[in-house]
Amino acid sequence: MSKKSTEIIASEAHELGGVRRAASMAGRAMQRLEAEAERIAGEVGTSGRTLRLVSAGEQFSALIKHGKTVIQIDGDSFAVTTGD
Repeated sequence: MSKKSTEIIASEAHELGGVRRAASMAGRAMQRLEAEAERIAGEVGTSGRTLRLVSAGEQFSALIKHGKTVIQIDGDSFAVTTGD
């Protein structure tokens, strides 16, 4: 393997490590935010209502609940369900 190939592989491995650390940090931040949202919901009483939005880079997801109606959005796809 040439020296240039070795340098490129080392650079890509370093960048991948950075991406993994950033993803890990984002995951922990989301867990903290979700825990805080649950705590607040417990204090105020949501009466069957939930709103959860997540946007990361090019990805977006949402969960909206109100009574028996549930709206889920994941990227460009969505679903709406209602219960009896």
